[in-house]
Amino acid sequence: MSSLNPPRLSLKAFWVLLRPHPLRPIVVRILLACGLLLLESSVSVATPWVFSHMVQQLSGGALVTKAIVALLVQYAFLRFIESVAGPLRDIIVVPLRAFLKRRVVLLGLEHIYRLSARFHADRQTGALTRILDRGADAAGSLLDLSLSNVLPNVIGLLLTFGVIIHVFNWQYVFLLLGTVILYAIISYIFTKLRMAARRQRNQANNAAHHHLVDGITNLETVRAFGNERYEVTQHDTVRARLQKADIRLQYLVSSSQIVRNIIIAFATILLLGLAIIDIVHHRIGVAQFVLIGTYIRNVYAAVGALNYVGAGWRNARVDMENYLELLALTPEIASPPQPHFLSVGHKEAGGVAVEFSHVSFGYDPSRLILKDITCCIPAGKTLAVVGQTGSGKSTLARLISRLYDPIQGEISFDGYDIRSLSLDNLRQQLGIVPQECILFNASIGDNIAYGRVGASFEEVREAAHRAQIGDFIESLPNGYDTLVGERGLKLSGGEKQRVAIARVILRDPRLLILDEATSALDTQTEARIQRELSSLSHGRTTFIIAHRLSTVQDADHIMVLGDGCIVEEGTHATLLALEGKYASMWSAQAGRGSL
Repeated sequence: MSSLNPPRLSLKAFWVLLRPHPLRPIVVRILLACGLLLLESSVSVATPWVFSHMVQQLSGGALVTKAIVALLVQYAFLRFIESVAGPLRDIIVVPLRAFLKRRVVLLGLEHIYRLSARFHADRQTGALTRILDRGADAAGSLLDLSLSNVLPNVIGLLLTFGVIIHVFNWQYVFLLLGTVILYAIISYIFTKLRMAARRQRNQANNAAHHHLVDGITNLETVRAFGNERYEVTQHDTVRARLQKADIRLQYLVSSSQIVRNIIIAFATILLLGLAIIDIVHHRIGVAQFVLIGTYIRNVYAAVGALNYVGAGWRNARVDMENYLELLALTPEIASPPQPHFLSVGHKEAGGVAVEFSHVSFGYDPSRLILKDITCCIPAGKTLAVVGQTGSGKSTLARLISRLYDPIQGEISFDGYDIRSLSLDNLRQQLGIVPQECILFNASIGDNIAYGRVGASFEEVREAAHRAQIGDFIESLPNGYDTLVGERGLKLSGGEKQRVAIARVILRDPRLLILDEATSALDTQTEARIQRELSSLSHGRTTFIIAHRLSTVQDADHIMVLGDGCIVEEGTHATLLALEGKYASMWSAQAGRGSL
């Protein structure tokens, strides 16, 4: 979406993706709406005709007769139909619009979840939400414009011109058509200008929304540095650009409306002048004068509505551009067409054997973070990875979960290249406790249950107690229903980490990944959690990323990374005996008392 001419899904392909199953209820509603549109359009043309006949009868000085009463009844009936058909059509269309908007958001959200970590690292979350919202609103507008404006006005125009030709002559038709064409040309010119202005406005709106979301999301950091006034000033600058874009767009809208109104006024004067000349020469009567006046108003109302439709379609297309660009993006990481499936759950399948074979990777391919990594974790064993900050430890975990794919080499589970597995099946093998635990703005119980959707309350409670957070939760007034706030802000770092550990305990994965899992805990709590994690790791394949070496000394195998390469590997005892990098790190931590 950042290139000058990014690939974009066509509207035709978009509608195919949206097509519901089953299709019949939607088709029935559309046909009913079209039937009401046809009825409404016909009535809107017939009503002035009946009214003009009433005028004809009364202008001759006739008394109220049965014919006039009959015309009055017809007129009242037609007005009733006209007043009821529109709301009935809306009742039929509203569920269609709501369904369509929901489908658009879900389709976009599903696609966003499939896009790679690299995509999300380069994108602004606030802007993505605006793209989804605008896409849904635009799709709803396209439906409304098609069913509520295009069909009734096109049908109404055709019927109206037919009546004008029948009752009057070609002069009226030519004058009407000439001014309508001029109206359309002016509208087209202004619409092109508005589209460019709307694109600029959308870009400014995306930027403003992202800045707002980013600032509020990082409120704690803003306050920590006392930068509230700075953030408000920065947002004011962004909003000023949006304001400027809004004003320019509104100027174009108002200017086009003024020019179009002048054309309509000029055309109305010409046509009514022609009608007056025909009255003077006794070619038409007062009734026909009333009829042509009504039809002139109706024609330009319909043309104005169609211009609104054209502008609305173009606006919707502009609003959907970013959305269609989003859908056109091919996920970098995807399941293969015919994937393998591994058994899920440690209780049923035991640990999983993991092997790295000559794996190299870099977020930027020209700068490798991992270089020719080869190692094996037998099923049920524990591998610990240690090294300085930036040595590539956490990147290995991201490769295991296929947030990224290696540039070279492969990673296998039970002998299968993980790229040959379904993504869902692969990630069902994993339980991850990250260094930075982000929680949903939901209850503590819901956040723990997220590890295994559908888990019972007793299972959630057991996992919480095993993670040494059960007593704390039960001491809260609302217990497991306590809301944790945005990103878990109501909890301390240690409490969030224990919730994340409880979530993994509940998940019962075949491969446990601990990325500095106890880094936010105090020494006493860490000791208790380490005992629980050791119990959890027993017989389960475990991948530990650690800075504090005391947490990995019982691992079956320890791998020391340096500069993206394996510099040492072995058990705790053998690595100390080597008196190399690991032994140096151990001595340094022992000297600082940080073991």
